[in-house]
Amino acid sequence: MPNPAIGLAQRFGDYLAQGDYDAAHGLLCSALQQMHSPSTLQAEVEAMIDYGSGPIHRAIAMAECLLTEWQYPPMEANDLAWVYVSLEGEDFLEAVSVIVHQQGEKLAIRWLEWGRP
Repeated sequence: MPNPAIGLAQRFGDYLAQGDYDAAHGLLCSALQQMHSPSTLQAEVEAMIDYGSGPIHRAIAMAECLLTEWQYPPMEANDLAWVYVSLEGEDFLEAVSVIVHQQGEKLAIRWLEWGRP
């Protein structure tokens, strides 16, 4: 069975690639939802890939880059994993890094960082 944190990160990347910013927004924890509206997510993605000649073609949650311990941002008690999600287009390669945590009965993204490191 695949790691549930990787599954959530993959869904987030897939939604970004599909341009479904409402669905991507729904995967964020409530604090991030207040900081990032669906239109803010869209603007952040478009600014990141604006040098390319088209949209994101596919997203890949990099299982080999999954971290269960890290220094920055500080880990919180309910954090499960830090996942790097590659966002690939015709002539660009970008990424979003996410921290997936347990929020009650469900998983949610509590932190994200745009761009390749």
